[in-house]
Parts: sequence; C-alpha cells; structure tokens
Amino acid sequence: MKQTKFSTLAVLAILAAAVGWSFAQLWPTFFGQGMPVSTGSAIAMILVFITLLIWTLMTRARLKPGATLNRLHPIVAARTAALAMSASRVGSLACGFYVGVLLANVAADYSSAAADRIQISAVTAIASLLTAIVAVWLERICQIKEPPAEGNSRDSSIA
Repeated sequence: MKQTKFSTLAVLAILAAAVGWSFAQLWPTFFGQGMPVSTGSAIAMILVFITLLIWTLMTRARLKPGATLNRLHPIVAARTAALAMSASRVGSLACGFYVGVLLANVAADYSSAAADRIQISAVTAIASLLTAIVAVWLERICQIKEPPAEGNSRDSSIA
C-alpha cells in the first residue's frame, strides 16, 4: 500500500469543487431556489474529525517504541491505515465539494438564506479539511518501517 500523496488529495478536492460549484449553480435552474445545505453535514464532519483525532492519538500512544502494554496488533494497524487512507480521500472530496458550494453562494445574490448556506458550507469545508489532515497523519503513524536491506556491508565483506 502506497502512502497518500497530497497532490492526489488536492486533485480530488479540485474536481469535487467543480462538481459542487456546478450543482450549486444548476440547482436554482431546476428547482427555483438555492441549493439547500444541511447543518447535519457540518455536524457529521465535525464528529468524524473529532472521532478520527481521538483514534489517532490513541493509536500513536499504542505504537510508540516503548509501549509494551496494550501494543496495537499489526493487523489492526494495517486496517487503521486503510481506514485512514479512505478517510483522507473522503475528507478532501467533501472539502472540495463544499468549497465549490461556498464559492457559488458567494457569487450569487446576497440574501439571509445565502449567508446561512455560506456559513454552513465554510464550517463543513473546514471540518472536512481537518479530517483529511488527521487521516493522513494517522496513515503515517501506522506506516510499517521497511526492514534493512539484504546484503549489508558486513555480509559483502564475508564474500
């Protein structure tokens, strides 16, 4: 499993921003009102961020070199790394989508409903960005160190 690259996350966020902006621009054409943005999405992303942060801190403590009691099993570490990899991608996609929605609402006519959508979109985008950052950190914590290469200098001097 390869390490997540920030460039991959940036590309996902940019593509999702284009989709979010497009949806927010087309929504009034089809439905006659601005695209609704739920506070539930902001609350959900904040809860995902907090949960992932707690999990990251607990995993870091259990993977320290001196930790012998409650050491994290390697399979659990691998599963955690896979979860962190998917969380980083979901976080970047959600961040991009809500940044696109935010930009579309900033460009639209100002109203109190648009101001609410802007605030909710901003909170959701920030929580999604933080989720992606913490997920990348968790993935790096769970990364298995490569064993030393075969054929060290000691082995080559014997031959």
